[in-house]
Parts: sequence; structure tokens; C-alpha cells
Amino acid sequence: MDKPMTEHPVHPAEAGPSAPADAAGTAPGFAAVESRQRMRDGTELLLRTWEPDPRMFPETVGCVLLVHGLAEHSGRYQHVAEVLCGMGLRVRAYDQRGHGASGGARMVAEHPDAYLDDLVEIHDAAVRVWKELPILLGHSMGGLVAARFATARLRPVRALVLSSPALALRLSPTMLTIHRVLLTLVPRLRVPNPIDARMLSHDPQVVARYRSDPLVQTSITAGVLESFIRGMAQAQTDAPRLEAPMLMLVGGADKIVDPAGSRTFFDHAPADLREQVWFDQGYHEIFNEAEPLRSEVFAALTDWLRRHLAQQG
Repeated sequence: MDKPMTEHPVHPAEAGPSAPADAAGTAPGFAAVESRQRMRDGTELLLRTWEPDPRMFPETVGCVLLVHGLAEHSGRYQHVAEVLCGMGLRVRAYDQRGHGASGGARMVAEHPDAYLDDLVEIHDAAVRVWKELPILLGHSMGGLVAARFATARLRPVRALVLSSPALALRLSPTMLTIHRVLLTLVPRLRVPNPIDARMLSHDPQVVARYRSDPLVQTSITAGVLESFIRGMAQAQTDAPRLEAPMLMLVGGADKIVDPAGSRTFFDHAPADLREQVWFDQGYHEIFNEAEPLRSEVFAALTDWLRRHLAQQG
């Protein structure tokens, strides 16, 4: 069972080691509250919660659960939280197990659905406190986890936003063979993470901050990669089962994940629920892209959210 969360105020969260402080023109100063939630297996995950300014929004208009990508952590999403809080939304993000300041063996997935199971518990705890369905926003690996969560219908969500979701990878036959050997013999062995930081963003400051961030993981295990491989196949199969409105934000020049996976998932999702914005020149971290692209991405996100929040009343 979940352990009651002990929340304690922290200093206003900084923009994160790789997150631009001035993204989309937002003003810094939204304070994150950190807490920890114990998963059923005893692993404690770090949570960050941002609330909109009560002077501008006496009542919030909704809530967002944000799921970060492979090897990074939720502290890199301060600027995204500021944009969402500026719309009257409260935001909760968490460091996935084995990532950031959360517990768990570094970059180890004990079973293919470990990250998905954690999201179920995070979702349930948030719904118990906030008494409303969340908008689910996932980036990269977090996008895969969020897509699986929504299409498997594990819990209802108000809406789904996917940023550069990991719905396909470019894996050569040689890489797959090595993966199978490692998965069989040493599934928890940490090997160098193949992510090339230069391919995250056209902004050199983002790249430099990512490389110097002590909370960014530099390794991966066969168990984690297996969670990707199985999860991607299942998400693609389940795409027609989507029940919530969905926005996909995709970088067409992404070299970290294969954006073709987003096209396939989108094509099989229900036509009346799906919307996609394709940024042809965008690299993987579109929320951290160089200007003016970064502002275009945030404009697409906020426009879609405003329309759907208005429709849902």
C-alpha cells in the first residue's frame, strides 16, 4: 500500500540542469513542493508538485501528471510546469525508479511493466487527493509509459499529451542480438547509454547542461531496453483502444527515437480523439529546443489544452 506522503516546502525550483529558465516567456518563481511516495515493493519515488498562483487562480482548472524520459529526471521540467501553472493547472512529476533522486537500482527494470505499475500508483494517489482525473503528459520513455497507460485502459485520464514518445527505436540486427544475450545472461548489467546529447536539442546550452547534470544517468541495462521493446509493440497494438483526447508533439529530425513510431500510433488511434503537430526540424527534446521552435512547441501545447479544457468545461 502507499505510504502517506510527507510534503515539505523547498526553495523555488530552479530551471533544472538542462531546462531553459525562460521557456515560452514564463516568469521564474513557481515553487515546487517535494515529497516521496512509497511503491508497493517498498521503493520510494521523489515527487515534485507545482501549484498555480492562487491570486490568479483561486481554483485550479485541472491537474497534470508528467512522466519524464529515459536517464533524466523530473527536475528538468520546471519550465514546462511553469507554463502549465500559468494556465491554472497544478502539476505533479516524479523521478521514475532508478532515476534522479528516486530509489531503486540505477537503470534497472525488474520486469517489463515496472514503470507502468509505478504510474498506476502515482495516478491513484493523485486522484485520491485531488478528486479529479489528470491530464497525462509523457516525454520519450515517459511518453511510451503514458501511451501504454491510456491505451491499456488501466485508469481513466482526462487527456493524453505525448512529447517525442518512444514508440519505435532504430535497432540494428546486431544490436538486437547483443541485447538478447545480455538479457539472458546479465539483465542488470549497466552498459553505456547510447544517447548522444548533441541530438537532444539545437540549443548548445541544453546539451552542455544535460552533460553536466549529476542526476542524468549514463548507463542502461538490457532489462530497461526490454521494457521498451515489449512496451512499444503493445502500445502500437492497443492504439485503437484509446479513449481520451490525445495530442502528439513530434520532432521530425529526432535521432534518439524513431518518429515513424509516432506516425504509426497516430494512424491507428481513433480519428475523433487524435491531433498531431509535427515539427520537421525538431530534435528529441522539443520542450528544450532552440528558439523560435521552443516557443512554437509551447504555443501548440497551450492552444490544444485551452481548447480541450474549454470543451470539457
